[in-house]
Amino acid sequence: MHPRFRPETLALGLVLVALGVLALLANFGRLEFLETVHTYWPVSLVIWGGLEVATSLRSRLSGRSS
Repeated sequence: MHPRFRPETLALGLVLVALGVLALLANFGRLEFLETVHTYWPVSLVIWGGLEVATSLRSRLSGRSS
């Protein structure tokens, strides 16, 4: 049996990858890290919310309740 898809795990992973890329670019002098994070952190909430909605719709269509 496959483990159940958990959107929060995916969202957390995406946020960590994005922060890592931003930190790497900041170390190379390509951008200002804190300014960029301050500007774009709400994107993580949008992704997380979208994943939650998709999971809810998928469970409704398959007849399960979450």
